[in-house]
Amino acid sequence: MVTCQELQDLNLSKLNTAVTQWKQMLDKLVILADGGDGGINAADLERKANAADWKGDNATVTKAFTTTTARQFDDMVTEARSIHKILEEAHTNLKKHQEDLKTTIDTWAKKYVYIDEKGTAMYSGPQREVPGGPKEQTSQEEVDQAAREVGRILEAANETDRIAARALRKHAQSKYDFDETGYKGLKDADRQQGIEDADAMVKLASKGDGMTDDELKRFNEISKYHRDNPAFAERFATKLGPEGTLEFWRSLADPGRGRTPDPDGDRAKLLAKVQDNLGITLANATRVDTPEMQAWKDRMIELGDDPIKSKSGIPSAPYGFQVLGPLMTEGKWDTAFLNKYGEKMLEFERKSDDPVLGGPKELWENRFNPAQLSYPPGGTKPDSDPVANLMEALGHNPEASLQFFNGSSGKGDDAMSNWDYLVNKDGEGAREWPTDDDGKTTGFKNLGHALESGTLGYAYDDKPPTIPPVHTDAEIAARDQRTLLMDKVVDHYQSADTIDKQDGIRDSLANMAAGHIDSLNYTMADWGGTGEASGRDDLFHAKDSHLRDFGEMSSKNFLRSLASDEGSYETVSTAQQVYGASSMSAQGADQEAALDAGVKSVRMHGLLDQARAEAIGHEFADDKDRRNLELEKQGEWRNFAAEAATGVGVAAATALIVPTGPVAVVAVPLAIETIGGAINTHVSTETMQYLKDHEFDNFDDSVAGIDKARDDGRRNAMTPLLNYAEAHGMSEKQVGDLAERAEGQYNNGGHLGDTGASRGW
Repeated sequence: MVTCQELQDLNLSKLNTAVTQWKQMLDKLVILADGGDGGINAADLERKANAADWKGDNATVTKAFTTTTARQFDDMVTEARSIHKILEEAHTNLKKHQEDLKTTIDTWAKKYVYIDEKGTAMYSGPQREVPGGPKEQTSQEEVDQAAREVGRILEAANETDRIAARALRKHAQSKYDFDETGYKGLKDADRQQGIEDADAMVKLASKGDGMTDDELKRFNEISKYHRDNPAFAERFATKLGPEGTLEFWRSLADPGRGRTPDPDGDRAKLLAKVQDNLGITLANATRVDTPEMQAWKDRMIELGDDPIKSKSGIPSAPYGFQVLGPLMTEGKWDTAFLNKYGEKMLEFERKSDDPVLGGPKELWENRFNPAQLSYPPGGTKPDSDPVANLMEALGHNPEASLQFFNGSSGKGDDAMSNWDYLVNKDGEGAREWPTDDDGKTTGFKNLGHALESGTLGYAYDDKPPTIPPVHTDAEIAARDQRTLLMDKVVDHYQSADTIDKQDGIRDSLANMAAGHIDSLNYTMADWGGTGEASGRDDLFHAKDSHLRDFGEMSSKNFLRSLASDEGSYETVSTAQQVYGASSMSAQGADQEAALDAGVKSVRMHGLLDQARAEAIGHEFADDKDRRNLELEKQGEWRNFAAEAATGVGVAAATALIVPTGPVAVVAVPLAIETIGGAINTHVSTETMQYLKDHEFDNFDDSVAGIDKARDDGRRNAMTPLLNYAEAHGMSEKQVGDLAERAEGQYNNGGHLGDTGASRGW
């Protein structure tokens, strides 16, 4: 494995010399094989040998030897050309990897992030409080991002080294002959190596549960090497076949008869990695466009409702949907396959929903003969609900998710939209999501992941996430479809009760709100239907940013329901802070418009702060100390923005500081337009570690705690406005008038978030 230090110190001059010398050798061999310089060559020798009138033994022995020797020159050219190409591309790639590493290290060094010889990243600069130190200390999230960037470069360098070395070793295997086949380059070598390894892995997979731990490790190693190799994925999937794929995982995961792996044992840990690697391999295979893979996908859909029996003879026979399900939680599966597969699964489940036999829980639980199909058992992944597995797969494929929630299952009078069936829990005919022994439904978390990807346009766990571009007609149409789906989300999740009934979905809803904070701000700037008359579209650049009005009442209730919870409040408030500052910067030199944008952002903060404050008051009505502590937490965690700069340029807005320690990473849209379109910033939110390191002074019957929290909220809401005022030299009178406007809007926002539920204060 190439280390960070080795790649930095790598001397490529010898490799470059080898490239040059092999090019010279290739040119000479081409002349010997085909001619061109007027001298003797193998092609002429073969023609003369075939044309000569051979007699006796010469006709059978000498002629054959001569023509075979002549053809060996062609093989020499083939092998020399292959070696030269491998060396040349290896040199080109390694040089680029080396340059990328240097650039990355230098870039992060300016932010006081040090990369050691192993590629580990760490903050190495002075603390913020030190005189002359950085105004804003690099966050842990940024340090982690530096480590990921270096890791990707090293991984690519190792991939180049591995493919090239293996290709050269293959050429060196034959001592007495030249290879009649070669490689067109590293990509071709990777493809051929993938096919070879896939054949070996299929042979290994034929052992099923008979695979030893060492063989499982080997399977994981090879699968990891070829995670991005479509040739490996397709070869493995098609040679194993749909039935073979299901039987392989069925046998490996739960052989039964006392041989099912101990959930806490080493083999279970190995199987967890096999599950991920096998899933990624199959996901990659589904995206290969060949007739063989299309047949594989069609047959896999057909097998969904078939019981998959074990070759060992145990009676448990889970459905194909259940066996494939755990393998679908990793990787990006083909869009069309996910939608067809999901449609058939929902049709099958809905037909099986019986008042006597039971619904989804009874269908999928198979409690009489359970099969352990997901690893690690009892982990964060769904255990036996294939619909939850499907949601996780959709969470990794935004296009498929968007299509799926616009689709339906059933025919004629039995048709039902997927949205109504899966999301509208209390609607007629809606799905009763299975619960575990504790009465919780883990599947709602997966449902949230699917909705995240569908509404935001990137996989819910992308690191870092990036907002999709909106340049082409197709990209704009996709953006419109995402905001349309978000409109349905906002309309449905208007109450905390609705959200809480789907335990586990709240974090995803907060991320969706943060990702659509621009449209939510646009929507809320329509008090009493005055949006059009007040120039709302121009202020928010609604047309260029492709914003959607979600409805003021729905949006208000949605935001209020989210803000009542600490974690989702932090996510949305942070996004609002970032978006509000950028919306001021987006107005450029138009001071009046910038202040209007800032004041409208203050109103949003008022709504969020009031909703959170009254939720605390309601929750801790009989415990004032705890209530005051929670309110202080509300204000304290937001102090990160106290020095946030708001200028008139892109750089100022993108320099906004966010808390450290990622709990949720969201791509927050900014109002600023650049040549490439709307830019975005990655925001992570958390309950500040500060609270664990400091004790708060909470006095009995203390109103100070409440006042402090509200004061912090107001100060944070005003920070972008005050920074703007200072940067533009506004007079005291102007600042006073601005503060009065902002106070009114903040209080107005608070009225929007007030439900009268704060009794007990």
